Amino acid sequence: MAAVKTTKQATSAASTSRAVPLPPALARWLVTTTSAVGKHSLHLMTEGAGARAAVVDELRDFLRSHYVAPDVVAKRLAALGAPKTAELLREHVPTTKTARSGDLGEVLASEIAEHTLHFDVPIRRLRWKDGRNMALRGDDIIGIRCDAKGKLEFLKGESKSRAVLTTSVLNEAGAALDRDRGRPTIHSVIFVAERLREFGTDLLATRLEEAALDSFAGRPVEHLLLTLSGGDPKNLLTEHLNACATKKRRRHAVGVRIADHAAFIDAMFGGL
Repeated sequence: MAAVKTTKQATSAASTSRAVPLPPALARWLVTTTSAVGKHSLHLMTEGAGARAAVVDELRDFLRSHYVAPDVVAKRLAALGAPKTAELLREHVPTTKTARSGDLGEVLASEIAEHTLHFDVPIRRLRWKDGRNMALRGDDIIGIRCDAKGKLEFLKGESKSRAVLTTSVLNEAGAALDRDRGRPTIHSVIFVAERLREFGTDLLATRLEEAALDSFAGRPVEHLLLTLSGGDPKNLLTEHLNACATKKRRRHAVGVRIADHAAFIDAMFGGL
């Protein structure tokens, strides 16, 4: 199947645009333009013409993986068969429009944090929801990576999904990012560390716990604000980043535009 991969490129005194690498399904689905807004970055993503139909099954696959780990699905298939495995998956999947919209925004934020910003998001939080329609507390995204010297760096992320994006929604997300002096919440990082210990990833868990005990002192922190919306987010996100000019932490604003926002969410979850 031929890949749909179009990149807009523009250069000005204030910004430069370049292609942004994404995972295969997203790369064939989304057209991406990245530009600088001061020290911050703006990533605008829109659907390629006719691209959705070619990737929709893959998009549903990684959506499923955020609710139930693939190895768990494989074990259930072997033990219970496909119909019962699908029935159990549906117990994880939200039924309300608000919960589905919010979950999909968080899923896209996790995938884009990894494949665009190159942070590892080691825990898929949605697997630990208390109820299918309940929102999880804490930071939406905790990303980590090591610099060339092995120093741990953090990404603190918030996602918002709205058919119509507004300044107040962005301000709400920005306030969440700025909370705790712009650092990840200790509770959120300890949650990640405890899940890593359950998986036997103890060395990384220890480093996260030490960072939390030190209140993240000496560990660089960047911010991700992702929006999933029906309208064009460019102007709102640009204004938001311009308003962040004096903030010391680098902020990445990612605007994913899906024109039929509500219908797309219904179709994604309806096919699970």
